Amino acid sequence: MQQPQYDRSRVGAYLGLGITFALSALFFAWLGSVLDKKIGSTPAFTLLGALVGGAAGFYNLVRRAMALQEGDSHKRNDEDGEVGPSGKAPDKR
Repeated sequence: MQQPQYDRSRVGAYLGLGITFALSALFFAWLGSVLDKKIGSTPAFTLLGALVGGAAGFYNLVRRAMALQEGDSHKRNDEDGEVGPSGKAPDKR
């Protein structure tokens, strides 16, 4: 059984997805806490910021992961000699 070949230069792009998600949630939670302290309210804005940051981070994570995966599938198709999803099938006469 042949082991899959990994492109080590692309590993960093996949590792960055989780970090981006976590940082966006933390940033918006921090922004909400700053707003809570300034207004003097309960931690409503902190929770709202964490939810908004988590949603934005998740959206970005899915969007970037799909783009990376699509790039990988095009690369695999090119290496295998197959036609990718955007190409036309060859004529069989």
